Amino acid sequence: MSVQCFSSKRESGVKNMATDWWLFENAKVPSFRHYQWKQVETSFGYGQDWQWVAKQTNIPVHDLIRRPTGGGIVRHGYDWTYCLVLPKSHQSFSIPPRTLYKELHNSIGKGLESQGVQTVLQPCGENKKAAIPGDCFLEPVSWDLMDSEACTKIAGAAMKRTRNGVLVQGTVDLQQKWSINKELFLEDIIKEVAHLLDESPEIREWPKDLSILREGFVSAFSSIEWKRERRKI
Repeated sequence: MSVQCFSSKRESGVKNMATDWWLFENAKVPSFRHYQWKQVETSFGYGQDWQWVAKQTNIPVHDLIRRPTGGGIVRHGYDWTYCLVLPKSHQSFSIPPRTLYKELHNSIGKGLESQGVQTVLQPCGENKKAAIPGDCFLEPVSWDLMDSEACTKIAGAAMKRTRNGVLVQGTVDLQQKWSINKELFLEDIIKEVAHLLDESPEIREWPKDLSILREGFVSAFSSIEWKRERRKI
């Protein structure tokens, strides 16, 4: 078995969510992708109240992107965004969520370290009670990736776990005063993620009819019912 690594795309937030969900629904092996955003957009977590988010961001709900994963508010457009899918048939499905979260950020930290950027993990606090976060990058949680002085959050992620698999959506803030090679960074992350899953990376191309295959998901994620009421996809 291998880790399918798909080519990068630059699309709207709705299409980014639809592609992640299509991959989650269809991947038979661990799958990884990195993507970008066509314009600046703001996403919010599955469990957040849309009215609070709209007020907090001053963005109408129609223009917000609700993710299928948890977490808080994230501003996109200049970040480095990724998706990881782990199907139930793979051994990685049994990795505890906190451990997976920690090791993914360790992997990102190693990718940055190879280019001279030092990072640390946010310590695991004593209070582990689950809570719906607010603004993702203003409220670091356990095992988030921080700068070397542990003052600024660099990377965070959110997960959705079902009986069929695990979906991880993560983001790295690359607006820092660094000079890094993004292509080498991507190569390092793919290598580290494959190592974490004890597999080899395999570069894959998207189906030629992806736009048709994910069409229903695009409609679902763009609907006001999803953004307000989390209507099932």
